[in-house]
Amino acid sequence: MSTCLLPLALAACALSQQGANKAPDPASGSESTVNYPSPNVTTTTPSQGALIEAERRELDREDEETRKARAEREKNLHLKLVQTMIEQDNAYAALAHLDAYDQKWGSDRQSKQLRADSLRKTSQLDQAELVYKSLLGGNDQVKSGPVWYGLGKVAIERGDLKSAATRLEKSIQVDPLNINAYSDLGLVYLLEGQKEPAYNTLMKANQLASGDAKIMANLALWGLVFDDFNMAMDIADRLQWSDNTRNQVMSQANSIKRRFDAKGNAR
Repeated sequence: MSTCLLPLALAACALSQQGANKAPDPASGSESTVNYPSPNVTTTTPSQGALIEAERRELDREDEETRKARAEREKNLHLKLVQTMIEQDNAYAALAHLDAYDQKWGSDRQSKQLRADSLRKTSQLDQAELVYKSLLGGNDQVKSGPVWYGLGKVAIERGDLKSAATRLEKSIQVDPLNINAYSDLGLVYLLEGQKEPAYNTLMKANQLASGDAKIMANLALWGLVFDDFNMAMDIADRLQWSDNTRNQVMSQANSIKRRFDAKGNAR
């Protein structure tokens, strides 16, 4: 009988072992369910995207402002170079640089003013006058002082002293502190035989310029022309003129006196 029960016992053991190895039923609730997070497929929210776009636009704007500032500095440096050339009597080179400036940036009021000055310095008076006059249009008369001064210089070069006086007077009216305009106008008055206006205008120039040698020389010339020899000699001593310089100024004064006599000017 024991022999007969042995297979039954083995079968029971096998069933028990299978039950032990059987995976738990998820529906039984005996084990907790593991929930894995779903992947986030959205990289930015709408508000974040708007912020990024705004920052990008701001960077673009700053880059554009930087480019404009750099271009403006380059333009100003180029015009300063041209101004230096004119002051150093290199007006032909200045004209070449102005051509390059206009080609790159386009002409503007300042470049036109420098072009007119350069044309005048190279004795191209008709062209200079045309450019100067092109700057007189519009309502911006505050900037017309240097233009009228340039036109006055053109008239002096042509020997038209009456037009020169009118134009230089307009220059001073617009720009009352233009020392060069006072100096040249005083000399024009002197050449026209206008004693008091010449003296007053030259004195304004002299005091504004704190004793500029050129203006003082014009005052010495005034003294020789209108027989104020003490003032003329005092200036000559202060400027330490050589005998040769004194003789040259005296010769110039005598030439002006002869001109007065030919025209019947009262002195």
